[in-house]
Amino acid sequence: MATSRTSLSAKERALYSKLRLLLNEPGLVRGNLVEMKRSCGKKSCKCQTDPEAKHRSLYLGMSIAGKHRMIYIPSAWEDRLREWTSRYSELRDLLEQISLESIRRIEERKG
Repeated sequence: MATSRTSLSAKERALYSKLRLLLNEPGLVRGNLVEMKRSCGKKSCKCQTDPEAKHRSLYLGMSIAGKHRMIYIPSAWEDRLREWTSRYSELRDLLEQISLESIRRIEERKG
């Protein structure tokens, strides 16, 4: 038997509304952004002598089928990927809250 929206609490309806809004936005990635700073191979480059001058690169760290992967992220994509990973985290948190509310309803034996 399906639960109608009207039988949900105001809190649950708000959670589902927020979930729908997030899912309407494009881009969703599970993973963490990892910043690395490295020295290049040029002997004349400042990064060889100054630790503050090391070259920055950004990677998406994730696990796929039990294997860790690092995917290079071009600097032009940084803001986009920060948004996508943040959205995934927000969705995961919302799903947890929805699950807890459903468990509460089960315990109270409400539709």
